[in-house]
Amino acid sequence: MTNQNQTLLSRRDFIKLSTGSTAALMLGLSLTRCEIKGATGEFQFDPNIYVSIASDDTVTIIMPRSEMGQKIFTALPMILAEELEADWAKVKVVQGDFNPVFGSQTTGGSASVRTHYDRLREAGATARTMLEKAAAIKWGVSVDECYASEGAVYHRKSAKKLSFGKLAESAASLSIPEAIRLKD
Repeated sequence: MTNQNQTLLSRRDFIKLSTGSTAALMLGLSLTRCEIKGATGEFQFDPNIYVSIASDDTVTIIMPRSEMGQKIFTALPMILAEELEADWAKVKVVQGDFNPVFGSQTTGGSASVRTHYDRLREAGATARTMLEKAAAIKWGVSVDECYASEGAVYHRKSAKKLSFGKLAESAASLSIPEAIRLKD
């Protein structure tokens, strides 16, 4: 017995329909990545392949793995955002392009956190280090007197504060640090 609301599809129609929706999904992923690269004309700081910081304080975290119900679009960005000291309310997560620089972009086997934990921490620490250094240069103080917290860099002695967006352009002019400090 069939339900009156059911539509029977031939195998050929099913393949046409699923192929078309897969193509639409791929197009959507590609367009999403294009939108974050300078579409607004504002400056963007891209210290590595995983993170960019726009002058409006938006921190975009690019994920090389797909979200397939394991919540890695929360877990992986939180690893990077925590190390960066980003304001989670200003974090945007996007699917990364197919890029060999990311390494394996497969999703499965419960390996996403295990295989990306260290590199995401290092990506966040690299960006944080560069932002702290940019603030130290602006204020004419030692970088040891600066610290990042909740999307801004602070000066310990004077309580001065600059948001990540205000430091993005200055930080982008700095060289990538060879030594970084990971948080405990």
